[in-house]
Amino acid sequence: MARAVVSESVKAVVLAGGIAPWCGEPKALLRVNGTPLVLRVVTALHSLPEVSCIAVVGNPVVLQMLPKDVVKVEAAENLWTNTQKGIQAVQPEPNDYLLLCAADMPFVTAQSLQAFLEAAKRTGADLVYLAVPVEALQRFAQTKAVHRTSARLKEGMLTGGNLFLVRARIVPAIANLAERAIRYRKAKWQLAKLAGWRILLKWLLSRLPLLGNIFAVSVQELERRGEELLGCRCKGLIAPLPELAFDVDKPEDYALAQRLMEG
Repeated sequence: MARAVVSESVKAVVLAGGIAPWCGEPKALLRVNGTPLVLRVVTALHSLPEVSCIAVVGNPVVLQMLPKDVVKVEAAENLWTNTQKGIQAVQPEPNDYLLLCAADMPFVTAQSLQAFLEAAKRTGADLVYLAVPVEALQRFAQTKAVHRTSARLKEGMLTGGNLFLVRARIVPAIANLAERAIRYRKAKWQLAKLAGWRILLKWLLSRLPLLGNIFAVSVQELERRGEELLGCRCKGLIAPLPELAFDVDKPEDYALAQRLMEG
């Protein structure tokens, strides 16, 4: 009897519902070097042969400018609701990979996405989150003033990437914790509490000048805690991929992106 083929395609969900508060426009429509940010992300994803489907969750103004082969999903106000709507729209099989990413990455490239996907798949984990050394981001941005939420871990000062890879089959099991993690994604204190009291205590002690290196939390500890909470294999992938960590949260981020692109 022929063995059934197991689907392992990558289906991408681009979250494009955010508004730039300094101008009142969707961040996805901000232009860098003449191209809206969301189209930079979609174009890079289109270049990857393993990405079989792309859905963009955004407001109607964003959706109307997208290519015809993109699945268009109207955004709600809640980020986790938008994530769920995007996942439902791509209709994943249980073994499919879901690539969840932000729409405001001005320097995203097919090469950086490919590098992340290949490294993430090699881990064999069910959930892979990108962590980028802050030094790599600062070198890329040509300034130490680049603004990103970051944390000092045993491996150094790291900032999160704007995407992660997850197996579709584990989404129902992680939904509750994922919703809270997304809600607190910019608040280190809340994320530390979410991780549990042992991680929280070590994080507090690591902030003391003389104890920082001794009590710094490691990526491996966070992986183990994630596995305890989620019941699946988790991996924090440290990689020098600053193109995937640079986003546009503030007007100074947008101005810096424009300057770097012009230079």
